[in-house]
Amino acid sequence: MNKFRSTPTEQTQNPGVENNVDSTINKVSEFTFFIKKEQLNDLIPVILLLVFTTILYVSLSHYHVKSLKNEDELKKEINELRSEYISVKSNLMKKSNPSEVSKRLETEGLKELTTPPIILKKD
Repeated sequence: MNKFRSTPTEQTQNPGVENNVDSTINKVSEFTFFIKKEQLNDLIPVILLLVFTTILYVSLSHYHVKSLKNEDELKKEINELRSEYISVKSNLMKKSNPSEVSKRLETEGLKELTTPPIILKKD
């Protein structure tokens, strides 16, 4: 028989059931069915430890998620910088070819030697 969903006819038949319902509601509202007031002082350190542990767990999980996001962003940046490095290196290799160097120096008025240099010997 359910004490909370009893019909009015059941309550009139058992007058003690109404007192049980009221006492149960009072116990639930006062938390006396779990912990007595005398035991509450002994449980305060345990409750505080649980609260602290929960806060620590949540903060560490947020920190971990943040560090994972940061790691992903750094990996993307490394890939972008690697591709930039490869393109700059290939451009430098192309510009350092002797034919490219001579073409750039011709615009400034310098010409490539076509004759070998003269070697002076001291006798």
